[in-house]
Amino acid sequence: MARTRVLVAHEDEYRAYREVIAAGIRALRPHVVVATCTPDELAGGELERFGPQVVVCGRSGIADPGDTPAWVALPPEFGRPARVRVGDRRRAPTNPTLEDLLGIIDEAEDLLRARTGRVASRGPRGRTKGDHPSSP
Repeated sequence: MARTRVLVAHEDEYRAYREVIAAGIRALRPHVVVATCTPDELAGGELERFGPQVVVCGRSGIADPGDTPAWVALPPEFGRPARVRVGDRRRAPTNPTLEDLLGIIDEAEDLLRARTGRVASRGPRGRTKGDHPSSP
């Protein structure tokens, strides 16, 4: 499996927060590629250019496009709930920690492995290995 890419997008006024999150992920998940940007850069093409599997975005109003495996809307203000989506699962934890973000990355990687496993287990014409060709 290719290396997981995580994009952390927070305003420059929260640059230290953005960089600490990215550094923590790099230190505790060294197999993950982490990039940072501003929400304007995210909306301006960085999402498509970097192609992340996990996005941590600190600006409300930027919609989750739904085509990344995991999206975290992480408000910088203390006490406001984050909005987390991994695959089709959604939740809204208040004040998620770096450990929580690492768990989200792990969930996204599990989801990607499961998707890759399903694709790899398909035989000709989309049949799952072991399916009889005459089955409906």
